[in-house]
Amino acid sequence: MQLNSIWTSNKTPVIATLIITLLVFSTRNIGKKTPDSLGSIRDLKWSSINFLHTTDTHGWYGGHTNQKLYGADWGDFISFTENMRSIANSQNVDLLLVDTGDRHDGNGLTDATVPNGIEALPIFAKQDYDLVTIGNHELYLYENSKQEFDFIVQEYGNNYISSNVEYKNNDGDFEPFGKKYKYFTTPNQKARILSFAFLFDFTRNNEGTKVTPLEDVIKEKWFLETLKKHPGQDVDLIVVFGHIPIAHTWKELLVLHQVLREYYPETKIQYFGGHSHIRDFTIFDSNLTGLQSGRYCESVGWVSIDLSATGDLSPQKIFARSYIDFNLNSFLHHSGQSSIEEFETEAGNNVTRTINLVRNKLHLNDVLGHVNRNYYVDYVPLDHPQNLFKLLADQVLPTLQPTQALKNQSDERIFIINTGSIRYDLYKGPYTIDTRYIVSPFENEWARITLPKSIAIRIGPFLNKAGYILSQDKDNEIDNRRLLPLHQYSQRLKQEQQLRAKLEEEPEKKFQYPAFSPFFSQDAEFQNEASITRQKLSKGYVTHDDFGDDGDDTPHKPVINFPITNVVESKQLDIETGEHALVDVIYYKFIEGNILWALKHIGYDEKVESELYSTTYLNQLLEVFVQQNEI
Repeated sequence: MQLNSIWTSNKTPVIATLIITLLVFSTRNIGKKTPDSLGSIRDLKWSSINFLHTTDTHGWYGGHTNQKLYGADWGDFISFTENMRSIANSQNVDLLLVDTGDRHDGNGLTDATVPNGIEALPIFAKQDYDLVTIGNHELYLYENSKQEFDFIVQEYGNNYISSNVEYKNNDGDFEPFGKKYKYFTTPNQKARILSFAFLFDFTRNNEGTKVTPLEDVIKEKWFLETLKKHPGQDVDLIVVFGHIPIAHTWKELLVLHQVLREYYPETKIQYFGGHSHIRDFTIFDSNLTGLQSGRYCESVGWVSIDLSATGDLSPQKIFARSYIDFNLNSFLHHSGQSSIEEFETEAGNNVTRTINLVRNKLHLNDVLGHVNRNYYVDYVPLDHPQNLFKLLADQVLPTLQPTQALKNQSDERIFIINTGSIRYDLYKGPYTIDTRYIVSPFENEWARITLPKSIAIRIGPFLNKAGYILSQDKDNEIDNRRLLPLHQYSQRLKQEQQLRAKLEEEPEKKFQYPAFSPFFSQDAEFQNEASITRQKLSKGYVTHDDFGDDGDDTPHKPVINFPITNVVESKQLDIETGEHALVDVIYYKFIEGNILWALKHIGYDEKVESELYSTTYLNQLLEVFVQQNEI
């Protein structure tokens, strides 16, 4: 597929007429790209085979312009991986690059174009990945799936693997995105690797694609024959990578684990996951671990595996893991370079220049307004003045008006949005076109239903009830916890699992369902190195995983993530009217299934038909509000 972007192809420079233009862009603004002080950086552990992993990039290839901690861009990342490959080759060990999907929705670089990603995907594809697969955000819209199939799959060829996601071709038949599996030998260590790639059981894909649940695929003839074709004596390592969480609370990989161990009882296995936007590392058994590497180009995951290790060893003797902060300090340190000039590569610089060009072409730096202080998704409680949801509920949502005149419009309204629809914090400073997509990239239209007030006021609280209890309802598959931001959803699952464990251990006790507690950068216990002068550390990830609390390459002061609800409401109600007064309930069409589910379980049996309320997306509404108000 030839994408209509500034790239003529994946492996060639930009067209000659742009070269002079590109030269005017500085390849580096070191003052903006490196944090002021990060303290010490923990070294990586190299072994016979090593991996760098990215996931859930969501188009953040220009870096975080308002956060120095993640200030590197995709060109810097390419320079980094080229330097790291040189180190691997000099030591005669292997380094493989893996990405586990979600390249759309979350940044102006992807979302400010039609179709979404036409400029960003060629930038992503400049990275020389050894293993690439698909995420759910490549499947919501058919045009995104078509780009993935026609361009990304073609660019990566045999390196693109998808074991359970298929695309409807021109003949109307379904075929895999890329290959269903890959069996290959590494260049230096000659390790024989068998690899599969899975997407979680995703059901909101477009009709031009098909997702087969993992638990069904592992029973299929082709999968079982592949395992038989490559017996244990012919496989040194199995790599399963995919857009699926590796947490103990997520059951799909546990099911796969049981099958793989039937055929490969002693073989070393490494999982690479995604989707829940967290840093995580999980031990499945002494020869099998899983890594997940965060979100939004904030992290690069690292795993090293000693393939020569044998005997009754702990996983710590075989595997090592790190989470690398996406900035030049970390990249220079790990690649052994002492200066920017030594670190940069031609390929990396070309990509950095192109990112700058595309950002200017799309006017992503154009200033639309100004924000006077930071507003956070969950770094402060929901009722805090600097909570972004409080700002939306109290001031922004009430400004929404119907696109056209509606019959029987009520003067009383309740707006409902799911908290997962807000993707990132709103930072102090210029509100740019890029900010529009960073905070809320989704093009969600608003729907309206009109209900008696006594029913309308119960919907939001019902959706916010404890997800674990609601998910036990066997007559439906609605899980209202999925309305949360993904990292909050992951934490909710973890806390609920801990509660269930207590109930099993002490069934005679009556445990009250908890008000979910804050967690420190994914429930991290602050690392044992607390003796480090904490006040000199920048705030960032402090990750606690199955290997302990020393995985983050850079020690940080932990960021507190406060619990938030599944949905937030903005109410415009008249206290003088009674419970039978009619109220317009206005919500994203995307969550209509949850709204109708709540009505059913509240006991409202009247027939409900929704209608279009507004085509003004939330990011447009926020943009106008910022332009007209000081916040």
